[in-house]
Amino acid sequence: MKYFVLLFVLCLFGFMVVAMRIEINRSGRAISQLQNEVEIKEARNQYLELEISRLSGPQHVTAFAQDQLGLVPAKPHEIIILDPK
Repeated sequence: MKYFVLLFVLCLFGFMVVAMRIEINRSGRAISQLQNEVEIKEARNQYLELEISRLSGPQHVTAFAQDQLGLVPAKPHEIIILDPK
């Protein structure tokens, strides 16, 4: 009877070790997947920041105003300076 209890405890301990190892591996894969997602999103964010910089630059704004909105630069005689008073 004493050996049976000892064998049972050892089997239970072995089962718990295997179960914990499986859980550690599963958690490691989940962490790795999340790290990959973070890297992808950081790269996408960097691309979008560069795109914002490009689209908000004066050359792009001027081209957009002229091509899409039909605006033209003002001629010197069309400029009126208001008195700041």
